[in-house]
Amino acid sequence: MAKNNDDRMTIYDVAQEAGVSITTVSRFLNNPGDVKDTTSSRIAKAMEKLDYIPQGNAGTRARRSVGRIGVLTPFFPAPSFATRLSGTIPPLREQNFEVIVYTIETPEQLDEYLTSVPFTRRIDGLILMSVHLTADQHRILKASELNVVMIESDDENFSRVLADDYRGGQMAAELFLEKNYLPCGFFGDKIKDIPYSCHPSEVRLRGYRETLSQKGYELEDQFILESETRVEDAQKIFSAFLDTGKCPRAVFAMSDLHAIGIIKAAREHGIKVPEELAILGFDDIDAADWMELSTISQHLADSGRIAAGLLLERLSGKAETIQKVNLQVSLIERSTT
Repeated sequence: MAKNNDDRMTIYDVAQEAGVSITTVSRFLNNPGDVKDTTSSRIAKAMEKLDYIPQGNAGTRARRSVGRIGVLTPFFPAPSFATRLSGTIPPLREQNFEVIVYTIETPEQLDEYLTSVPFTRRIDGLILMSVHLTADQHRILKASELNVVMIESDDENFSRVLADDYRGGQMAAELFLEKNYLPCGFFGDKIKDIPYSCHPSEVRLRGYRETLSQKGYELEDQFILESETRVEDAQKIFSAFLDTGKCPRAVFAMSDLHAIGIIKAAREHGIKVPEELAILGFDDIDAADWMELSTISQHLADSGRIAAGLLLERLSGKAETIQKVNLQVSLIERSTT
């Protein structure tokens, strides 16, 4: 009797049947000479008994397909995520894949997803947005045999799509230097305390600070602020800062949400933008256009579309090697600079 899609065998089933770890099965599949003969024999017999075909062999795509792609992210429903998803979904749907979004709120939840056999059986491939993996999580995810593409994480173990965060910081500094918007500040975020998340704020700050320094200007600590990635929190923090009587000539915010909060705080204090305070964001979400916010665009929809394309190539067997796509960022000047 034929098995249905949800009953297909995986490396986990082989490991359990053979009485070995999934790491040993993975090593047997990739480098059989590194596994003892007796162990190899047990694994081979288990594979034969379970009618298991390793992913990448002819016919595997048809056997394994359940018609679903998973998207794993810590930041749903952040605007940047929604914009990326708007680029991801169309090419996947054109190939008749349903897209399922999984959100991460704790490190334990990420572990639970990656170690769950039902989770890996439920999807054909996985896109991870802004997710940082530990060494153990790398091993587990690779052993699951899922095709994986990452966005925003420069993880050499998987195909990935990246924006040039460092260059974005450089462009912000170059703009402020060109217009003599000094002294200038930086507004970052607090997600660096989340271990499973990427931290682009730190890279953007480094590009910004080092470019200013190269031109003889040192970024002052008093003009470096941070908040949660929410408009209300950024507004509260920057408003309290303005209450001290301090105000830089310009602020580079690590996200458009932070920048919009800064605009609202400036309005509360009667500060004219950009005549008294220039504000530059990062991302170019839809709200940036509505607010006439100058920003650094990282082409969010394009990153989602390209990630979906990379994943489809892997699922079809057209791309066997790990691929890395670097997207260039661009400056979009509107009325806040």
